[in-house]
Amino acid sequence: MRAISLRAEEPAAKNRLFGRGAMLMMLIVGIVPNGLFLAAMPFFIAERLISPLMYLLAAVAAFFLPPFFAYILFALVAAIDLSLIVLIAFHLPVMTALDSIRFMATIDIAASVFYIALISANFIIALLTAWLFNRYRTEMRLASPIPATVLALALVAADARFNLPYVSKADPDFDSAMSQNGLDAKVVAARGNNLLIVLVEGLGAFADPAERRLLSGKLESAAAAGHYTLTSGRTRYAGSTTSAESRELCGRWGDHLDYIRGPGPFDCLPRGLAAKGYRTAAYHGYTSDMFERDIWYPKIGFEEFHFAEDMIKEKPELVASRCGSVFLGLCDREVAEVVRSRLLNRGEQPKLVYWLTLNSHIPFVAKKEGKLACGSVKAAISNETVCELTELWGDVFESVGSIAADPRLPPTDILLVGDHHTPLWERDAKDRFSFGEVDWYFLRSGKVLREQRLAARFGGISLRLR
Repeated sequence: MRAISLRAEEPAAKNRLFGRGAMLMMLIVGIVPNGLFLAAMPFFIAERLISPLMYLLAAVAAFFLPPFFAYILFALVAAIDLSLIVLIAFHLPVMTALDSIRFMATIDIAASVFYIALISANFIIALLTAWLFNRYRTEMRLASPIPATVLALALVAADARFNLPYVSKADPDFDSAMSQNGLDAKVVAARGNNLLIVLVEGLGAFADPAERRLLSGKLESAAAAGHYTLTSGRTRYAGSTTSAESRELCGRWGDHLDYIRGPGPFDCLPRGLAAKGYRTAAYHGYTSDMFERDIWYPKIGFEEFHFAEDMIKEKPELVASRCGSVFLGLCDREVAEVVRSRLLNRGEQPKLVYWLTLNSHIPFVAKKEGKLACGSVKAAISNETVCELTELWGDVFESVGSIAADPRLPPTDILLVGDHHTPLWERDAKDRFSFGEVDWYFLRSGKVLREQRLAARFGGISLRLR
C-alpha cells in the first residue's frame, strides 16, 4: 500500500512543480512585472537588482491576505522599484535619497513625458499583476513556488550581468580636481588671484578624446591669447551633486547632510579663503530650497549666495529667463553674465566665485538648431542624446571662455569640473563616457606671473595689474 501511495504522490508533486499553477505563477509574478524592463535591457539601463525578488515576496505575502491587499503590495513594490532605479541612476546614497523625498515639491515631474510614461506604465503593470494574481490565486496557491523563484533569480543574474557594471561604487581613496591642481586656501591666497569654480551638472568623462575636444576647444582661444595655461584631466567622484560640492569645496567625501546636521563651521575652501581676505560668493540658477543650500553654504564659508529667487530680485529682467523642464530654473547663459559682473567688480578684496550649473540636469531640454547639428547626418556626435547634452555643456564652456577672454577681467584662475557621471538611460549614450570619473579643465592665469616680475623689478613693491 505504501508503494502505491508513493506512486500516486509522484504525479501530484510533478504537477505542483511543472503544472498550470506553477507556470501561471512564473508568468504573473515573474514575467508580467519585469517584462517591460527585460525587453528594454538590451537598449536601456535601469538597475533593479532586487526588484524581481521583491515582486515574488509580495506574491507570497498576498497569499495570506485578502485579495484587495495584492493591489497595495504590488503597487508598493512598483514604487520601491522606481525609487531604486532613480537612486542608482543619480548616484544617491540611501540616506540622501530618503532625505531627498522632502524636496519633491521643488521639481515638476509632470514636465517630463518620459518620466510620466515610465511611472504610469510601471503602476499599470503593477495593478495588472495584482488583478491576474487574484484571478488565478487558487491555482497558484496549490503550485510549487520553486519555478517562480528560479525565474526571479535568473532575472537578478541577467540584471547583474548587464547593469551592475554601471552602478557607482564607493572609492575609499579621495580625489578631486582641486587637489590634483594643488588648489587649497594657502596656495590660492598666495597667488592673490580671483578663483572661479564652475561645477558642471552631469559632465562625465568623455571616452572619445575627439568628443572631449568639442568642449576644451571653447577654452583654447582664451589660452591662446597668452593670458592662461589650459590643462585638463579626470577625477573620481562619489555620490551626487552635493557630494561633488563636498569633494571640490571641502576636500572630502560627503554630502549636504554632513553639513546640515553638523554644528559647523567647517574647514572648507570658502572659509579658508574668507579668513585670508577673500570675498566668497556662490551662484546657482535653481531655488535655495533644493538641498537647503542656504542653510549649509554659510557653514562652509560662503558669505554670499545667490539662487534663482535672489538673482531675480537683483535683476528683475531675469524673470523671463527660464530653462529646463523638471528642474526649471534660470538659464545657464544668463547666470554666466551675473557671474561675469561679479568678477568684474573691482573691489579691494580678491574673490572666490562658485557657480553650480543647472540646464544639463537629466531630463534636459535640447537646444534647437545647435552648432553640433545633433540628430542630423552632419552631427558632431553620432549619439543624439550625448550630442544634445554636449550642446548644453558647450554653452557653459563658451560663457566661461568669454569671461576668461574679457580684457576687463582681473587676474582670475578658472576651474571647470563635472559633478558626477552622466546619468543616462541609453546604453550607447552611457558607453561614451568613462565610468567612475569626471572631466576637469583648469585655466591658470598668467597675469599673476607678470605681477610678480614687476614686483621684483620695482624692489619687491606689490603691484596688481587691472
